[in-house]
Amino acid sequence: MKYCSECGDRLVTHQLAADAREYDYCIRCAEPRIDHPSVMLTCFLSCGQKLLWIQRKLEPRSGFWAIPGGFMERGETVAAGTARELWEETGIRLAPAALEFYMTGTITFINQVYICFRASVASEDCQPGQEAIAAAFFSREECPWDEVAYPEVNDSIRRAYDDLERGSFGLYQAEMTQEIYRLLPISTVGYSRV
Repeated sequence: MKYCSECGDRLVTHQLAADAREYDYCIRCAEPRIDHPSVMLTCFLSCGQKLLWIQRKLEPRSGFWAIPGGFMERGETVAAGTARELWEETGIRLAPAALEFYMTGTITFINQVYICFRASVASEDCQPGQEAIAAAFFSREECPWDEVAYPEVNDSIRRAYDDLERGSFGLYQAEMTQEIYRLLPISTVGYSRV
């Protein structure tokens, strides 16, 4: 950050108390301005052996396919934000309580934290929202792998297909830096699909 998000004044570097790190600081507001990570919420929604995808309307990667998701908004729980994003992008309305935690992850070079849920529906009925060109359920074989918006995370998507086919879902932690990507199980004990 170069400018204060509250007053627009130029930020300076500053040390806070005994912390050795330097932070951005607004002299006019007399407040630190810390660039916290944004929180991305996604949902692996299944119908039978298929997962729900959207074709992105917005940049980046307009026209490419992705798992539905978006940024958490102020005042939301992670489940409520995920349910809202699902509704906005696909027209599928689920109660936040219907979502089950599935994966979490960090992408350090874009300063994002990901929280992924999973859920299932009995019908493939969906409608693309304002941020999507199309919305559709794809089996692993039908998935447009050459048109995936973020192929860097295909391991997570393949894991979701694997768990779906097995009918048992683990919990996972993904870590992505400029140098590495790894998807690790949080728990070795899976739980069965309800």
